[in-house]
Amino acid sequence: MLESLQNAVVAAEQQLAFLADAEAAYEQMCESGEGYEAKDVHRYIRARARGESAERPQPKPWRE
Repeated sequence: MLESLQNAVVAAEQQLAFLADAEAAYEQMCESGEGYEAKDVHRYIRARARGESAERPQPKPWRE
């Protein structure tokens, strides 16, 4: 029982950290006006999952 509670606490802490990181990334994107195109990110992730080296996507302005 105690182990289950500990696991639940760890999971909740990880979720809160994930949400805090997402909020910080969103704020940075809004301040900079730059972001990543989904197709570039997907291409990069797929290549890395296949074990290939890939050039990281570059941020691009999304504001006009």
